Amino acid sequence: MADQRTMAELLRAPTESYAKAIVVPSIPAEHFKLKHSLINLVTSKQFFGFEKEDPHAHIRYFNKITSTLKYKDVP
Repeated sequence: MADQRTMAELLRAPTESYAKAIVVPSIPAEHFKLKHSLINLVTSKQFFGFEKEDPHAHIRYFNKITSTLKYKDVP
């Protein structure tokens, strides 16, 4: 039986069982503040898991935004 997936489906990166790969690191810093503008930037482009959304593009955007800020003792 032939594969009935579309070209877009065949080119999409697999995301099954990726939730187990997400690990929240411990934060040794005791005092730091997240600025309201950072929270607005991150929440302005949320990922909802729709079929046409690219989870990898969402992670790249998130990393781009969060990499601009550095806090002492915060990974």
